Amino acid sequence: MAAKLVDEDNVPFELILKAVSENSEKVLRIVDAMNLGRSVVKDDGVYRIFADGTEEKIASGEFKRNKADKLVYNL
Repeated sequence: MAAKLVDEDNVPFELILKAVSENSEKVLRIVDAMNLGRSVVKDDGVYRIFADGTEEKIASGEFKRNKADKLVYNL
């Protein structure tokens, strides 16, 4: 079976988002199955949360959320 060539400049943005979302879900399923833990940033540090519910702090510091005044897209 021959590979189908794709014109990357004409791929709809929604199709790209869907592909990224599907692949992200696959990666998260694998991470959870291997119990590697997900990294979560909270105000007081960075935590690793494992599939069994345990939390481990991996970095300390102040991580306050900053809101952007305006989003700029250079498309």
